Amino acid sequence: MHGGRRAANISAVNPLYPTLAALLLISVPAASAQGIFAKAIEKAQRTADQESYGGAINFPDGVTRFYVLGLNEIAEENKPSFKSSPGFVKLAEGLRAAGKSETADALAGKLNGLVEAAVPQVFAAAHSGAGTLKLDVTQELKTAATGLTDALRKAVEPALKEKLRAAVLEKAAADGLPEAFDAFVAASGAKLPDAKAALAALEEQAVTQAIEHVFGELSARERSYRAEPRVAADKVVTATFNTLK
Repeated sequence: MHGGRRAANISAVNPLYPTLAALLLISVPAASAQGIFAKAIEKAQRTADQESYGGAINFPDGVTRFYVLGLNEIAEENKPSFKSSPGFVKLAEGLRAAGKSETADALAGKLNGLVEAAVPQVFAAAHSGAGTLKLDVTQELKTAATGLTDALRKAVEPALKEKLRAAVLEKAAADGLPEAFDAFVAASGAKLPDAKAALAALEEQAVTQAIEHVFGELSARERSYRAEPRVAADKVVTATFNTLK
């Protein structure tokens, strides 16, 4: 008897549930409801991304995968060229206008060669660093727009710069860059207070530009993936960046 009476009471209460639910929804501001709904969708998307490749993300391994795949993609793109200063460009344009384009082109080609030769060494150092650097999720990594790339660059750049400087100097001498530079200066009539310092500055720019090319491209990918993880072609990379949202 008591069981039947209890069942009847529950049956009597049940019709009130929709009414209470409606009252609760009405009491929540529209903006809050939309925010809750958006967060629910975002959470569902993250879960779906994880399940699509088989489970929860191992963040350090996912970061390594981002590094390696990103570096490989960058390596397949167009080779970088030396970016000349406005002053250098003006002198080169003057030579070409005077019919001395060979002198300007010779120096430009040798500078391009320095950057092209340095870039593979940057890739090698970055790949090596990616294999040893292990990062965990921190608030700093969540808020820094290029935190993952910056961490890798910080780890490899000091030793890399020293190695590249030596390699660039060696290649510059072997390719006849000093002679091409002297010919350019003489033909253009440029007045340089210290020609050796100016040449050294060009060689240093080649080192910097090679490093900037690789890590600048990787930074661009990181910003894109942070803004929308699903633009990454790799599911593990997508899931990795979802953990930073």
